[in-house]
Amino acid sequence: MAITLGYSQAQITPPLSAERPVFLAGFSRNRRASAVHDDLFVRALSLRLPDQALILAAVDLIGLPYPFCKRCEDRIRQAVPQARLILSCSHTHHGPDTLGLWGETPFSSGADPAYLQTLEETVVTIALKSLEGAVPAGLRVAAIATQGVVKNIRDPHILDRELIALQFMTPDTHRVLATVVNFPCHPETLYPENTHITADYPHYLRVEVENSTHAPCLFLPGALGGMMTPDVVHHSWEEAQHIGERLARLALNSLTHSAFLPSFPLEYLRVDFTIPFQSPLFEMALQNRLFIEPRDVLPDISTQAGLLVIGPAALVHVPGELLPALGLQIKQSLHERGYPISGIIGLANDELGYILPEEAYQYPDDPFHPGEHYEETMSVGPQAGSRVLKVVRELWTQLPVHSSLSS
Repeated sequence: MAITLGYSQAQITPPLSAERPVFLAGFSRNRRASAVHDDLFVRALSLRLPDQALILAAVDLIGLPYPFCKRCEDRIRQAVPQARLILSCSHTHHGPDTLGLWGETPFSSGADPAYLQTLEETVVTIALKSLEGAVPAGLRVAAIATQGVVKNIRDPHILDRELIALQFMTPDTHRVLATVVNFPCHPETLYPENTHITADYPHYLRVEVENSTHAPCLFLPGALGGMMTPDVVHHSWEEAQHIGERLARLALNSLTHSAFLPSFPLEYLRVDFTIPFQSPLFEMALQNRLFIEPRDVLPDISTQAGLLVIGPAALVHVPGELLPALGLQIKQSLHERGYPISGIIGLANDELGYILPEEAYQYPDDPFHPGEHYEETMSVGPQAGSRVLKVVRELWTQLPVHSSLSS
């Protein structure tokens, strides 16, 4: 039975007004949006079989908590019971605060409840629209190593330079239906001085791909923790454009050399699990009621991870900013199970901050001046990485060995 694909998108740029400031997420508190450089979007791609419907939604935001993502899926499943949602945020540092951590003061939330309510309605509506008018789809997949685009500024500077691209096409005419680009790098080319709303380099990436293919493009972040950041000098708009367009060309060129699959397997497994919560700064944020979503965190915080197989590609989705050391470990294990292309979808169905290897976790004496251990201060705790690895291993053992290895 052929897999069918549908697509829908909507703008989610918050309105700007003096009466209701938009606090920008990322970097520092009380950074107020002054203008819109490019609009933010939710883009939803659906893949359907008679007995399942998978919706992959890419959102131009810093991150969204598990209760929000689960509520969206629950509402979608009221209409389509077999539907599953993977909601991944690009982690742009130039969009509205959707977590609550970047308000005017350390004691005030930067999240706007009205905006988040509108966002929820939009995500649900667009996800359901993506299930309408679906058409049969074939696939081609590519992976390519990049150079000079991203750097890791955390010691020991472990890098994942790989870009992964999936392109869905009509089986008969090979007309492009949609392209998905996955890459591990913070969308923070523009530094804190920027107060314009923007998706950063993914905006330029998508524009380049869409102009070339006349079809939509989704950007999904990889294992961008650690700190995987753009390798730039001036943190300018020109550099953001250069990175985005360069990644787009790499994706498109690599896809032209990939075999077309008129049909392909689709499998999706996932698991809810818990992580021991040990985060002094997040505890302070909870006490000050900064987080917009009520959430039980003690002694453990609940979250989710999953494993998506699309043709020869195996993609693990994780609930935050996975460090590349862990991402590379997961990818290698999937390669060993016969999947020639493997990747990480970061900030999917949750944002728990940085997910570090337990052996690399060292909480600083002063979290307000963390030095080389900033990531620990923005993490739910030292066991996050080991818990994620454990559940991901449990997921991939449920998969058969891929034919590329067994043949």
